[in-house]
Amino acid sequence: MLYAEDLVEGQQFQLGTYLVSEAEVLQFARQYDPVPIHIDPVAAAAGPFKGLIASGFHTMAIYQRMVVEAVWSKVAGIVGRSFEIRLPAPVRPGTTLTGRTEVQKVTLRPERRDAVAIFKTELSDPEGRVVLVLVLDVLIHARPAQAVA
Repeated sequence: MLYAEDLVEGQQFQLGTYLVSEAEVLQFARQYDPVPIHIDPVAAAAGPFKGLIASGFHTMAIYQRMVVEAVWSKVAGIVGRSFEIRLPAPVRPGTTLTGRTEVQKVTLRPERRDAVAIFKTELSDPEGRVVLVLVLDVLIHARPAQAVA
């Protein structure tokens, strides 16, 4: 288990890879973001991206899955406070995304037994294009106090 004291500014975590299938793009968009560029291949082909693309919300959900499996599941008591997001390039069906997150800042708060940490995450496609940049502000528990004998 990682605690606030274990995090170091500049520390990086690899998030692994995630294959975005066309079926998944369509299913997610039909349920949560039903606009033509996400749900209609014919209309999307005539649109600004010249083909079907994943919803930005879908891309964020993929980020969440990747970061939970690779990092948050190993961190003590993480609570999100805020985030900033950019989606600089589209995600097309059939793309394998690769991710990494970096600790940008850690502010220990001993009186509260936690820390405020800032993480910056990027997801990229196989050509190296960044498709998501997310800066997250979280609270992380400090290591439990040792019992005094």
